[in-house]
Amino acid sequence: MKKIALVAFVVFALSSCDKKVVQYPISYSNDDFMKRSQERGKLLHQEELQWFDEYMKTSDQKFVKTSSGFWISNSGEKTPQTANKGDYIEFEYQVTDLKNNIIYSFQENGVKKAILGKVDLARGLHAGLQLIPEGETAKLLLPSFLGYGGYGDEGKIGPDEPIIMDVKVIKIKKH
Repeated sequence: MKKIALVAFVVFALSSCDKKVVQYPISYSNDDFMKRSQERGKLLHQEELQWFDEYMKTSDQKFVKTSSGFWISNSGEKTPQTANKGDYIEFEYQVTDLKNNIIYSFQENGVKKAILGKVDLARGLHAGLQLIPEGETAKLLLPSFLGYGGYGDEGKIGPDEPIIMDVKVIKIKKH
């Protein structure tokens, strides 16, 4: 009886494969969605640039724009004393909004220990850590695309929110 049921199931399964439904990708005749998305991205970026300009005008610190697209309060240059991808690093950081309201404090974040390139960090923080020598502190002004992007951190940082990070590099071990 089991053999008959198995044979019947196999015959049914094989015969049902004859009528495959092919799902073709949807193509749009116009690129309205992509154009609107690009325009929105440009407007958001311009708005963030204005916010950072205002912030830098009222700050007592000088900032340098990096090739990665964020501003840093030190020279913004890699040196033999800064970390590279693959190096072990210990650091602390604090996240604030553009009005200097603390979102995540140094105490809340604690000391982070990581190997650069092997840990999930905001892109701007990862790039900034490679520009701060051991024992030094710098302030990073991160546009939303280098912070937590269009989703935020699903906690205290909202979507498309530019942020400021105060970063202290405690220790670097070169690999």
